[in-house]
Amino acid sequence: MDLQNIEKRLKETADTIEKSLQDLRDNKVSEKRVLDLIEEKRSEDKELIAKSQADIETLNTGLAEQKDLNDELQKKLRQLKQSSVSELSLASQRGVYTGKFSSPQEAKKFALLVMAAVTSVHEIVRPHHDRVMKALNELGIDPYWVDSAGHKAMVGSSQTGGGALVTVEQIPTILKLLETYGKYRANALNMPMGAGTSLVPKIDGLLEVTCPGEGGTATEKEPTIATVSLTPKTLVALTAYSMELEEDSLVALGELLADLFARSFAYYEDLCGFLGDGTSTYFGFKGITGALLAVDATIGNIKSLVVGAGNAYSELTLPNFNSVVGTLPEFAAGDAKWYEHRYFYYTVFVALALAAGGTSAAEVIIGAGQKQKLQLGYPVEFTQVMPKAEANSQICSIFGDLRQGAYLGVRGGLEFASSDQRYFEKGLIAVRGRDRIAINVHGVGDTTNAGPICGLITAAS
Repeated sequence: MDLQNIEKRLKETADTIEKSLQDLRDNKVSEKRVLDLIEEKRSEDKELIAKSQADIETLNTGLAEQKDLNDELQKKLRQLKQSSVSELSLASQRGVYTGKFSSPQEAKKFALLVMAAVTSVHEIVRPHHDRVMKALNELGIDPYWVDSAGHKAMVGSSQTGGGALVTVEQIPTILKLLETYGKYRANALNMPMGAGTSLVPKIDGLLEVTCPGEGGTATEKEPTIATVSLTPKTLVALTAYSMELEEDSLVALGELLADLFARSFAYYEDLCGFLGDGTSTYFGFKGITGALLAVDATIGNIKSLVVGAGNAYSELTLPNFNSVVGTLPEFAAGDAKWYEHRYFYYTVFVALALAAGGTSAAEVIIGAGQKQKLQLGYPVEFTQVMPKAEANSQICSIFGDLRQGAYLGVRGGLEFASSDQRYFEKGLIAVRGRDRIAINVHGVGDTTNAGPICGLITAAS
């Protein structure tokens, strides 16, 4: 069974447990039946999880994921002219558009802008480029070019292929898609950056408060101000489309390209933001787990981490999760969330809560059937890059307020470039999307005090 089918199987397990929780809420099954179901599913999935864990190193390099995305795109592009995908365009014409953009016109504009960018430097498709530009002009869009192949001043570094920025009204749609898929972008503090490294001030500690009395002089104490460095790096996503697409497929093409570019960037932002350890696998970014583990070589000395009762998920206890909540400083508790893999939530925490009964079980049952899941009364964000298979010294659950302890630096907007050589033999035009970001996680505390981002880590052995 390949990795994609394994993920599908694990998703089905989580779905089954979620449905059983709803049945428990409706008094159709007992708590024991749900617990038995969880144990049964975990036993069935044990071998699949082990195989999935064996492939995780390859997946984290991004090579397997990028190949899957490219293969998926090429497959979908071949289907664009079939009725099943073109139905999106037909539905928009009937006034029942339910896509990701604000309207089918916006989806069409996005597709035309991509086409304009990727055909701007290829003489062989110049007639097609002219038709695209005419269509954009009729829609009131004047592309903003970013390299010498276009018709306006360059912005940032030049590119070898054509490039045009998305229009102002489309930027919110792309960002919305990124936030839909990307848990790190949606929850970390987004900071605009300049062209180079940006230094963001960070105030640590409190001001000294005195009581000088009537006519007395207040004592001045300067606050401790540190700086957080944000160095932008360029993320690149590559895909392709067929030049044979017809006018009635433009809405579908816009939907497809916007979705895949956003999903690709969001996946890697999450990968780096949550799991980054500073190595090349994560483009040099140190994310939440990397920053937490960097505090001290001995995990028991890291105040923001609670060491679990064992190194296996079956050895974790509900008091372990309660301790994480208790570890988080009060100033970060108001907007705190849990960040876990969906499979981990349903097969580990839910089982513990139901077995304990009482308030914890009630919170799990209340959360069943609701879009927003709960864990010890706090919201849960399912973050699929987080671990689903146990390991020694593994941060399996994160809890805190990311806006107080993690930055996502953003520089510029999404831009496109192209090549007619990359997939020459397939008759496709390659499309390259670029986005510049920086990641810095600073709120992980130290060996004395916990920070606004805490976590649960399995024992070393």
